[in-house]
Amino acid sequence: MNGARLAPAAAVTAASCAFLAWSYAYEGRAHIVPMLVGWSAIALSLLDMLAQTDSRPGQVLRGLLSGRPLDSSAAPESESAAVPALACGWIAAFVALVATIGFIAAIPVYTFAFMRIQGGLGWRRCAVSAALITAVTWVVFERLLRYRIFEGAIFGGQF
Repeated sequence: MNGARLAPAAAVTAASCAFLAWSYAYEGRAHIVPMLVGWSAIALSLLDMLAQTDSRPGQVLRGLLSGRPLDSSAAPESESAAVPALACGWIAAFVALVATIGFIAAIPVYTFAFMRIQGGLGWRRCAVSAALITAVTWVVFERLLRYRIFEGAIFGGQF
C-alpha cells in the first residue's frame, strides 16, 4: 500500500472531521445540513481510502469510483498532473461563486458551465439540467427543510 495514494483521502477525512466538529457549534436546527455534509464526506473519504488499497474490496471500489471499466482488458489512460488541477479549479470556482453570489445563483452558473465546458453537452441540455438542479436545491433546502441558503456577499449573505 502506497502512503502517497492515501494522503489526499486522509487529508479530506481530517478536514471532514474538523468540519463536522465545527458544525456542532451551530444552534438549533442550523447544524443539521453541515452535520450531514460532514458525516457524508467522512464516509466517502473512508471509501476512497479503501479504494486506494490493493485489497480485493479496494480494487472493486476503485473500479466503481473511478468510472473506468472493471474488466482488466481495458487499458488505463495516462493521467497528467493537469487533470487533478483542473478538478480543483472547478471546485475553487464554485466556492468563489457561492461566496460572492450565493448558492441559488451559483448552482445554475456552475452546473451550466461544467456541463458545457467539461462535459461538452448541448446548450439546451445544460440549461435544463442547471434549472432542475437549482429548483431541487431550493425546494429541498428552503421549503422542505426550512434551511436558509447562503445568499453570497453581494446579496447580503454574511460569513
